[in-house]
Amino acid sequence: MHYSADYSTLLDLFIRLVQSQAGKRIESGEAWRNDAQTLSVKLFRHLVSIQTLATGATVEQNHVPTVFFVDHASVKVVARAALETYLVIFYLYGDADRALSEFRHKTWHLGGLVDRQQFHTSTDEHREILVREKQAIDRLKSEIEAEPQFQTYTPKQRAKLLEGDWRVGNGWSDLGVQAGFHEKYFKNIYGYLCGYSHSSYLSALQVGQAQSIEKQQMLTKSILGIGVVIMAHFAFSYTDAFNSAGEVLSANAEAKRIAEKWRFGPEDMAAIYDR
Repeated sequence: MHYSADYSTLLDLFIRLVQSQAGKRIESGEAWRNDAQTLSVKLFRHLVSIQTLATGATVEQNHVPTVFFVDHASVKVVARAALETYLVIFYLYGDADRALSEFRHKTWHLGGLVDRQQFHTSTDEHREILVREKQAIDRLKSEIEAEPQFQTYTPKQRAKLLEGDWRVGNGWSDLGVQAGFHEKYFKNIYGYLCGYSHSSYLSALQVGQAQSIEKQQMLTKSILGIGVVIMAHFAFSYTDAFNSAGEVLSANAEAKRIAEKWRFGPEDMAAIYDR
């Protein structure tokens, strides 16, 4: 299938949706919601990079073009990052329970700060940052322990949460199902993308087999399809989280139609995977 036209349409819609929140006043106590915009920018840049890589690259020697290729392997590595970024956005902001969303954000925030405490520092400036962040870690731990959601976890899971394991009890497949993907569909595409990120044998085999530009393009087109599906899901989950973005979606009827077409859910794939 040819995805390029729908990809560009949904990318334009993506920009319009996120821009609808630009300059809006953040209410007191709602600063945590601003990370939805930062994550959206991260996702957007991944999606643009996928599109850019899909056009191919030329390498010159002595100012003469000598090599042209479509780097389908890198497309898949970036696609995995895009998919994970969308899952984090949905996990943090896709639930109607605002208290649960804020709790999840705190555990995610804690996880990032805990990770950075493990980094080696070589300057006084960086050591001072870690000292300040250690104070933020202690504060976040106290806030998390005081939340009613914390009590829904087992003692072992609570300990993991406080260690920074914000996904405790949830693998990426679990997050994929929560975000509305068919479980088998998600496991298929995510496992495939992870194979390229981890340099599995099959990833090397495909790179070696795809010698022609036509084969490289073929292996890239399917990943553009994954990008289209991600953007379709994003369009609706983002408007659910930010009501004013819904006006933008409604005002772009053709883009909304395309998003609805590609927002595959479990029921849409039951005939393929539930046999």
